[in-house]
Amino acid sequence: MEIPQRTDVVIVGAGLSGLACARLLQAEGIDLVVLDSSDAVGGRMRSDQVEGFILDRGFQVLLTAYEELNRSANLNALDLQRFKPGSLIWTGKRLERLGDPFRNPTALPTSILARVGTIEDKLRVALLRQRLLRRPAQMAFDGPDRTTEDELRQEGFSEAFIDQFFRPFLGGVFLERDLKTSASLFRYYFRCFAAGDAAVPAFGIQRLPEQIAEPLGALVKVNTTVRSISNEAVTLDDGSAIAADYVVLATDGEAAAALSDIKAPESKAAITSYFSAAKAPINEPILILDGEGTGPANHVAVMSKVSTTYASEGRHLIAVSGVDKETEDPASFHESAQTQLTRWFGSGVSDWEHLRTYRIPHALPRHPPGFESTRPPQRTSCGAWVTGDYSDFGSTQGALRSGRMTAEALLAAIHT
Repeated sequence: MEIPQRTDVVIVGAGLSGLACARLLQAEGIDLVVLDSSDAVGGRMRSDQVEGFILDRGFQVLLTAYEELNRSANLNALDLQRFKPGSLIWTGKRLERLGDPFRNPTALPTSILARVGTIEDKLRVALLRQRLLRRPAQMAFDGPDRTTEDELRQEGFSEAFIDQFFRPFLGGVFLERDLKTSASLFRYYFRCFAAGDAAVPAFGIQRLPEQIAEPLGALVKVNTTVRSISNEAVTLDDGSAIAADYVVLATDGEAAAALSDIKAPESKAAITSYFSAAKAPINEPILILDGEGTGPANHVAVMSKVSTTYASEGRHLIAVSGVDKETEDPASFHESAQTQLTRWFGSGVSDWEHLRTYRIPHALPRHPPGFESTRPPQRTSCGAWVTGDYSDFGSTQGALRSGRMTAEALLAAIHT
């Protein structure tokens, strides 16, 4: 199918927001085309095949409690492989285990005895969990407007527990250990982790955007770069133009700023190095956290224990991720991380084979307290519509919801 010269709607960007927007418009009979400069759909949600391993571009998981994920995707068809609830925490001397006694009562004794925080801290986690689960998810955004760090202190958690557990755990979610992200996002994510599972599709994170894109078929045009946009057309790199009644800008924030007058959102970087090993450092699908805070690795996951399909036969795949300043020197990250992890797992770490390192410079938008007031306008000055996780909040949930809400607003305008 050729690129049309005219259509009702042109969507620029085939990440989750653009695909979610396109699917709803398609269901309503709107003629459209989706354009993306990359060689496949997915935006930041991509996977590569390397030497028989599946490497997601940066450590990414799906939270099964995301409302929009359940609305937009067939989770059974994704064959989700789930992480074990809880975490192992390196405290400087050994790995301590914090489990989820609500879903696995046998984890209670070990969690209570773990030398991470106090018994009071663990009781506060349980009480907070129950309080958040009693309320609808969106009510998480109705609480006090302050940083997550301030919220945790107001909840009464000890500084040791904040440092050893919350900073590395939420550091992997927010991509910053200082916990300056809005407490509303902490409450939302904490509820999602309590209400569902963290998981990955059996054949890589890219399977999610691929599944959403499948009904669109040839309406999605990859390897197609947009040079400029207006409210009634887009111009491609080759100079050709597509006329349209409406244009939707569904790229990431930086690309959107380059094509329009909206301001690029402040963002956070992430880094993940993948290693192949003959022997796994642990034998369960659980997240391992740096409770010591020395870095450069903030969290580690043996992906082959989560999904055997991620690794080649007879090997294990280990994902080692860093946040904040640890992303600044990608060339040396994997070597420094191996040195750090030798203290956790022993001398066998030196035998791990480095496969690839991904640095994602704009992995998530920053969301400090009051971030709602800094969201971009729904439309640019030229009249193009704007969608993306940065126009809601940085997550799979935010990307999918932003795409849906943009489509709903567009449909209202079309039928007015």
